[in-house]
Amino acid sequence: MKTLNILNIRIDGGTQPRKEINYDVVKDYAEAMREGTSFPPVTVFFDGAEYWLADGFHRYHATKANATASIDAEVYQGSLDDAKEYSYGANKDRGLSMSPEDNKEIVRKMLLEPRYKEWTQARIAAHVGVTAMMVSRVKASMTDLPKQDTKKYVTKDGVERKIDVSNIGKKTEKTTETKPEPYDENEDKIRELSEVITQLDEEVTLLKDKIAIGQWDASEIEKIDVEETLTDLRERIRLLEIDNKALRESRDMFQNRNAELMKTVTYLQRKLKKETA
Repeated sequence: MKTLNILNIRIDGGTQPRKEINYDVVKDYAEAMREGTSFPPVTVFFDGAEYWLADGFHRYHATKANATASIDAEVYQGSLDDAKEYSYGANKDRGLSMSPEDNKEIVRKMLLEPRYKEWTQARIAAHVGVTAMMVSRVKASMTDLPKQDTKKYVTKDGVERKIDVSNIGKKTEKTTETKPEPYDENEDKIRELSEVITQLDEEVTLLKDKIAIGQWDASEIEKIDVEETLTDLRERIRLLEIDNKALRESRDMFQNRNAELMKTVTYLQRKLKKETA
């Protein structure tokens, strides 16, 4: 942690993800600070020349309102874009919650920025703290999305590749180059929908756990312990499923290689038999 002169912290780089500052909250924070309440440090990113505020805008304005010259800050090395990325997910689990409109605006910004063009809807949703379905709705409502020159897709063999989609729909001269595996846009849509369904299923499971725990005749501390234990167990199950999937894929790969080797051996045996006959 570092104490910074508040005048050295920049807030004009677009790192404020909210549509507007809630000055009623600023007033409450400022009053609490005057009464001696200790607040967590703000978060800034230092790019070698400037300190960019990434989290703690209401604390920053409250400190400034009290005419306090300095503020405690967690300082990270990073660019302005790094500060923006941090700010987009800073309040999903703590602090003053984002409004639905704030979250929609953050998602819209991320969908427009080239930095996130390779991110899936599920990854954007997880970073912001919203559902993948909400990201999908925001994306569907946008008319200013930039066209992508390349797009990722997964082959039938499970290999991830990129394809140039800038000339799709345009007439091109015939060439003798080997054509890549056909790109099926439906595969991307199916994969995105699968991610949405998976995330919704996880949310439903989480809600079921909360309902079950809420109906359990136990103390609040016991309920919290059980909820944390369930969360931990589900995370372990998720990791084990990932490991299991990787093992199955490796097994299938080795089985396929073994089958190919057996074919080669059989072919060579037949060839050798003919030559020695």
